[in-house]
Amino acid sequence: MESNTRYLSQAHHKDHDHMPQLLFTPLAECRWCKLLGEARENKFDPTKLPNWSVEILLENKNPDHIAWIEAMESKFTELHGESAKKSNNWIPVKPDKEKPREISVATFKLPQFPSKGVKPASEGPIVFDSNNNPWNPSNMIGNGSKIVIAFDIYAWPNRGTGAGMTFQPRQVQVVEYVAYTKDAEASAFTPVPGGFVDDTNVFNEAPGLTTED
Repeated sequence: MESNTRYLSQAHHKDHDHMPQLLFTPLAECRWCKLLGEARENKFDPTKLPNWSVEILLENKNPDHIAWIEAMESKFTELHGESAKKSNNWIPVKPDKEKPREISVATFKLPQFPSKGVKPASEGPIVFDSNNNPWNPSNMIGNGSKIVIAFDIYAWPNRGTGAGMTFQPRQVQVVEYVAYTKDAEASAFTPVPGGFVDDTNVFNEAPGLTTED
């Protein structure tokens, strides 16, 4: 297997002189992409900062995906040291609930820090298409789209239960696009022909802006 270090630098990507070092994921399918528009509030814990987030699905038999996970596990030791105690959530990579033997899920979250004085609120990730053109935010990114994420790591210290890492997406390249489609089964009702339709609802115009965490 190739060295994990290829996932820990910009060696295979354009060099940005004024950008902090970014790490890169392998190409992978995504789901629950909430990278466009405003940061989403955390409905389970409103005390937490709103954030932008996305999950990628890593195939447990894909050599590139395996190597990336191993590289991220090594990154914990690099950031926290050999003797650091690991939290239960020390790495945001977990077995998929439906296909745990086949898929591992990596979660990426970027918090939005509020404005302070003349300093504006922090901005979300920048999204590009496969030719590095800026992404049209009206094209909501659906499950099954294939992306590459440029990210950094927030290494959070031992808070009594152990240390860990948060993967923070900074840029995203959409290589294969699947348009978002609303799940008709999400509603328990049958559509009523001729009834009122809320055309002003942002979820009708920009599907994908869910409030799920």
